[in-house]
Amino acid sequence: MGGPASSSSSSEEEDANWKAAIESIAATTTFANKVLSSTSNGSTSRSAPTTEAYAENSQDSRKLKHYQIKAQKCLDIILERTLEMVRDPVSDNDLDANDVGVRLFKHSPAGIVFDHLDEIQGPRKRPRILPGHGIDEKSKKFRHQIQSIAVDGADIISEARDAERKSLAQLEAKEAKAKAKAKKEEERVVELKRIRGERWLPSIAREMQVPSKKMKTIIKVWAINELGVINMN
Repeated sequence: MGGPASSSSSSEEEDANWKAAIESIAATTTFANKVLSSTSNGSTSRSAPTTEAYAENSQDSRKLKHYQIKAQKCLDIILERTLEMVRDPVSDNDLDANDVGVRLFKHSPAGIVFDHLDEIQGPRKRPRILPGHGIDEKSKKFRHQIQSIAVDGADIISEARDAERKSLAQLEAKEAKAKAKAKKEEERVVELKRIRGERWLPSIAREMQVPSKKMKTIIKVWAINELGVINMN
């Protein structure tokens, strides 16, 4: 019925069309032209293909248009400027001796640092140094500053004398208060002596004991003069 023959012929036509489409697309790429140049010459070449090579290879497959040739030329110029074709491997000497850690990319900062290095931290902010102004000794501001910090000797002496008078007055008032208290105590004792007689004194001797030496002296003198007691502890 002619079925297998028709199917095989249609598959061959599809393969031929597919191959032609691949070759037409590959003709406009750098990699395909590089492969075509290597197969046509019988040896591999590591140099970048030029525009003349593209034109020669394109004549076999399909004639390139003007804008395609210009685009390929621009790509060649960009590749020649950005890429450097070398035969031997280049040693990477740009690594910093103090740079430690794991880098995911070449120009990326170190992500995982195993040993932190002690670095000297400088000032983060620039110090604000204002320019100094000249001093005008005749200005009111300068005089006020001098008066606020200056000290007069006569004022110090007068203040010292006032403080001395004040302390003496306080001391005299304290002594007068103590004398008045002692006199009041003497009057109380005299009144008790008049009411109760002389026998009450030994019974309240402990209560009359005062820790002050001055009061003891006053009581001793009073006892000698009034009661005639000589030995008092």
